[in-house]
Amino acid sequence: MINRFLNHFVSCFGFNCTTDFNNSFVHSNLLMITIPFAAISSLIEQIMGLHSLTIIAFGLLVILELITGIVASKNRGEKIVSHKFSRFGLKVFVWLSLLFITNSLKLEYEGHKDLLSITTLGIFTWLHDALFVYVTMEYLISVFENINSLTKTKSKKKFIDYIIDKLKNFSPSEKKDK
Repeated sequence: MINRFLNHFVSCFGFNCTTDFNNSFVHSNLLMITIPFAAISSLIEQIMGLHSLTIIAFGLLVILELITGIVASKNRGEKIVSHKFSRFGLKVFVWLSLLFITNSLKLEYEGHKDLLSITTLGIFTWLHDALFVYVTMEYLISVFENINSLTKTKSKKKFIDYIIDKLKNFSPSEKKDK
């Protein structure tokens, strides 16, 4: 009786029966993609100490820096060489390795109650977060510098110069001499 009622209910919404309705929720083809993706993103989140959305945003920023750098180089008439691309890849590898190392060291001290562990956890948490902010600022500045070299109008250049100056004020390696 309940099954008949449910079949009638879902038929009002265009489904043949409850089985048809259930099949519209679970697609085996989609499960073959989502389960590995969820496992990989969870693993990366644990390894890097960053949320999945942050990792995606950071990845997009790195790709954007690469693309704008290539376009800016072409615009300046510079030849694209594999040597510079290798440098780019090495820098990304080193930054990600440092984030992995600081996160691993941070995880080592989580859950401990003694003062030394709590202090060490705080130091590695700060180091990991500061490193991530620094790397993100470096790539943001680079993207804006690349965009700045591509813009033609003075008003756009002034705006982008303003953004670059503000970002450089926050970046310790980019501070201007005053």
